[in-house]
Amino acid sequence: MNRKPFPLPIPPILRPYILDFHWDLERLHTLELPTTELDLADLAHHLDLPFWAHDGRPFQITPHEVAADPNRYHEQFARTRAADLNHPIDAVRREDGRITILDGIHRLLKAELTGQARITTRILAWPHLDAIAAH
Repeated sequence: MNRKPFPLPIPPILRPYILDFHWDLERLHTLELPTTELDLADLAHHLDLPFWAHDGRPFQITPHEVAADPNRYHEQFARTRAADLNHPIDAVRREDGRITILDGIHRLLKAELTGQARITTRILAWPHLDAIAAH
């Protein structure tokens, strides 16, 4: 499939995590994917990466920075508080076996802040990435 490139420059620290093509969140959510319970500790490193925007600029702050200063980063913290932990996070199992989150960083942070040890995760297999590619 001819994939559209990711629409923003990806910082080097995020290249091992963010897909290099534009993908469709709605398509991801409609997929029937297997779920599993993962240890939150196995995914917690995502919370130290600058996934989130601040002051209109993408890739500026980490979820842990938001948690440490919720008044300064009130928009992202409000999204974290509103996150629905009944909905699993979505991740992809990469060719090297690593699991990286596609959708659900706010849920992951909320799970950590509420003391959950495990989190329900839907996992997309790497060979099925074309199923979420934007047209």
